[in-house]
Amino acid sequence: MKTKLLLAVSASRTAAIMAFFLLVIAGKPMYAQDWAKTNIQQLQRVDLRDLGYADVNQIPSNSSAITSLLTAASGKVYGATSGEKSYLFMFDPAINKVRHLGIISSGGVHHALAEGKDGCIYIGTGMNMLEPVPLTSGNPNETVDKTLWTDIRNHFNDYAGGHIYRYKTTADQKVKLPQMQCDLEDLGIPLGHNSVYALTVNPGGNELYGITYPDGHFFIYNIPQRTFIDKGPVDNKIVFHGPDRDRRSLPGSLICDNSGKVYMTGTGGAIRYYDPATKELITTGRKIPGDYNYLQFYEDYAVVEYFAKSPSGLIYGGTSDGYLFSLSTDSMKLINLGKMRAARGLRCLTVGSDGLVYIMAGERSASTPCQLYIYNPNDHGFEDMGLLITDRSPYYYWRGQQFDAMTTGKDGTVYIGESERMSHLFLYIR
Repeated sequence: MKTKLLLAVSASRTAAIMAFFLLVIAGKPMYAQDWAKTNIQQLQRVDLRDLGYADVNQIPSNSSAITSLLTAASGKVYGATSGEKSYLFMFDPAINKVRHLGIISSGGVHHALAEGKDGCIYIGTGMNMLEPVPLTSGNPNETVDKTLWTDIRNHFNDYAGGHIYRYKTTADQKVKLPQMQCDLEDLGIPLGHNSVYALTVNPGGNELYGITYPDGHFFIYNIPQRTFIDKGPVDNKIVFHGPDRDRRSLPGSLICDNSGKVYMTGTGGAIRYYDPATKELITTGRKIPGDYNYLQFYEDYAVVEYFAKSPSGLIYGGTSDGYLFSLSTDSMKLINLGKMRAARGLRCLTVGSDGLVYIMAGERSASTPCQLYIYNPNDHGFEDMGLLITDRSPYYYWRGQQFDAMTTGKDGTVYIGESERMSHLFLYIR
């Protein structure tokens, strides 16, 4: 019996070895799951990091969706999550690890991290924007958009409002467990019953600019004076353009040009900016690209979902309909650079140190997962990189589907924040 068992084990090993050599001889790449493909030719350039140490201080599932990323002047990459709880974390390239920095609050941080002149990280909080709003059947005498707006307002009625927090990076060395709070200073609530939906900082690092949700107010926080200024709504209409039909269409990102003007979108999909010299919100004659139907009897329009700026000062933006555009703030020339795929939604983007624009596009559904694209401004073309897959078989394999934040590291590495129930920080090493 013992001899038969040894022979059986030996035969099994021989079969496994023969199968391995047949795959090698075939000269085809081997994937852990061969039904999921990527167009990235050099998979050694794609990797991921867990958000902490597993079974010790890893950010828990259902609270790990990365919805904000920031590359600090130090070269460290800071991120914030959304879910049952919102957490702050930091990736330090010097030690090649993600350090979990504690709980920020319940809810989420949506595109709302900024670094001040003081070296502190400023965080805008709110309700979890990835969570569906409870919808009612509505009033048969009301239009759908009015019912949606009523449901959204009811959802925020009992919410006190999102806060602005300050995090001193000297606290980076403190080891945190999942149940521990982040070391934060509370700077206040910009607008009651509203989340902080987007946040940026001026070139001088002494003023924060933000947009609230659902009322869509533009606000200023003066860091030295510790004061808020509410400049009113950026959009005087309430539309639900999609692809997230239960979310009011508001600009999901802000960006400052080199002169300090703050850019966003407003009514009709028009580019708007705040001029710190005149302290006014200005509407331009430039409209962002979108899938517009000019025969429809109702009005809706695309909004900007994400902004990034090149070293030359040229601004790139991605719209809710999946278009990429560029904006020169010197000439106010807006160019529609095209749409990568039929699915709506350009989720996030960043300009690499090589001048290329890295883009994640796709809707938040299982049928249209995000895919990575690269736009080359030299030949004005897109390269389809396909799914973002990390294959370190037999140690680990992971296929990312949803992403909502990107940033470029000091060394040119592109960092991409996964936004799933259990998420990771992806690295695309250039």
